[in-house]
Amino acid sequence: MGYCRGVPAKVLSAIFLFYFSSIMKRQILSILLILGLIAPVMGKSRKVVIKIMETTDIHGNFFGYDFKENHPLEGGLPQVASYVRSQRDSLGKENCILVDAGDVLQGQPCVYYTNFIDTKSPHLASEMMNFMGYDAAAFGNHDIEAGHPVFNRWVADCSFPVLGANILSKANGKPYAKPYCIVEREGVKIAILGMITPAIPMWLPEKLWQGLQFEDMVESAKKWVPFILEKEKPDVMVGLFHCGLKSHGQNGYNENPAEEIARNIPGLDILFYGHDHQAYCQQVTNNVSGNNVWLLNAGGETVHVAEAILTCSVDDGNVTDKKIAGKLVSVKGMKPDEAFLERFKNKQEEVQKFVSEEIGTLDKPIYGADYFFGNSTIGDLMHHVQFQQMKANISLVTPLVYDDVVKAGKVAVRDIFTLYQFENMINVFELTGKEVRDALEYSYSRWVNTMKSPDDHALNIRMQEGRKARIAAATFCLMSAAGISYEVDLSQPVGKRVHILKMRDGSPFSLDKTYRVAVNSYVGSGGCGLLTEGTGLSMSELRSRMKETSDHEFRYYIIDFFRSSKGPLQITPLSDWKFVPDSLVKKALESDRKLLFGE
Repeated sequence: MGYCRGVPAKVLSAIFLFYFSSIMKRQILSILLILGLIAPVMGKSRKVVIKIMETTDIHGNFFGYDFKENHPLEGGLPQVASYVRSQRDSLGKENCILVDAGDVLQGQPCVYYTNFIDTKSPHLASEMMNFMGYDAAAFGNHDIEAGHPVFNRWVADCSFPVLGANILSKANGKPYAKPYCIVEREGVKIAILGMITPAIPMWLPEKLWQGLQFEDMVESAKKWVPFILEKEKPDVMVGLFHCGLKSHGQNGYNENPAEEIARNIPGLDILFYGHDHQAYCQQVTNNVSGNNVWLLNAGGETVHVAEAILTCSVDDGNVTDKKIAGKLVSVKGMKPDEAFLERFKNKQEEVQKFVSEEIGTLDKPIYGADYFFGNSTIGDLMHHVQFQQMKANISLVTPLVYDDVVKAGKVAVRDIFTLYQFENMINVFELTGKEVRDALEYSYSRWVNTMKSPDDHALNIRMQEGRKARIAAATFCLMSAAGISYEVDLSQPVGKRVHILKMRDGSPFSLDKTYRVAVNSYVGSGGCGLLTEGTGLSMSELRSRMKETSDHEFRYYIIDFFRSSKGPLQITPLSDWKFVPDSLVKKALESDRKLLFGE
């Protein structure tokens, strides 16, 4: 400090303080400058928009083309692919999520072809959904209907998870399918829980879902929703369910609990569903949390996409200001995605070749409408197939046609898809004569009215203003019989209409005798309640009565029936039943036919 000698202490102190404060100011300024640069990065809130798009009940509409009727359809995966591509181009791929709520593996001939004919190639549904960039799907009942080899192959070929939290292994009670998945986009964590309607055993023979059991959806949701919220802590909770909006169904199964779950189980933000083919977009309030839940259903025929548009703020990993809006988008008339069509052009040509194959000829046309008025060629065709394939005394059939027609002359594979839409098997049951009669009574209780006058309607007809009159009941529940001769008396009340006169070979019919009865597997599994509510048998009792199941599905046998015919196929009469009394029903049946189907 020798160079400071002679300088007053006060001056030295002032100089020191000035020097020190100058250094500190520069350091503080530097720190503030650094913080000022970092703060916008660390603290700035980003607005994020994510669109979740749903398809459901595709039912093999892979090409936007009806291979049965040989003409384009209004919707289809090519149109959906076009819309999805436009949204990804607009919002960014990371901001779009694509899901499906089930029933992919049944419907148009193209899915039958990939299910059962071209079994060596990767599954066509998987290839198409992979190409479109699906993020998740749920099982549907018609996916299970295809059977283990088919749906297992589909799942294995998919590059995204196929979900089913309530599909359990009988062996260990654990989920057979992946219960849920997590999708993270733009800092937003989205959980997707998949489930299926539990009523599978009511529709499908156990042969198709062997080793599985289907838990009630409400009970399953009560477990999985809180589990996912606790474990994964998602920002958005989505249900992806193959079930209808509401109504319990039959035989004790809660078939359609979408709204029930949305209203009573807290935690869901969005619930996509399907199964009932009814496009729907509505918000409901959860009774426990008070929060709103969007219920969204794209509907059937692949003519709509259901979407949930999520907007939120993302700030340092925190998601705030979450808002969701629901919307239905029609893809009718939308230009198909050219890249999609080009990628799968060869497959479409293969399917066209398959459905165009001629399998025989018909000596006279088959009119679907004939079934509802008495003995019919379409009914006899189904009875022939069941009697030919199974050892049975009585055949019970239900129609899968309404006003469809197959013309006389050459018959191709596509025509059989018109006559028989689903992959039902054939079951044989041991039923008493009384149970057969009671099941028929139950069927005709939906089919016809009790008449007082020839001017009354014979058939149970639904009249709606602005719409064409239609048979009120689900027509696939209207069951008739062969192997017996019987009358249906429309002057009598429900329960007293069916009078079985004899076996068709002339031998006596007995209410107490046990008969071998052939029926399609949908009815045989309790479908429409015909063999349960109609007969008074429980589901377990009905299962114990089943003695045999066919190796192949019904359509396979119809195709074989045509192929094995030498010359034009003549479908000889097997049905022997009629509506009586003639004085009451003749005029009514004629006027009902004109009302329903025209001249």
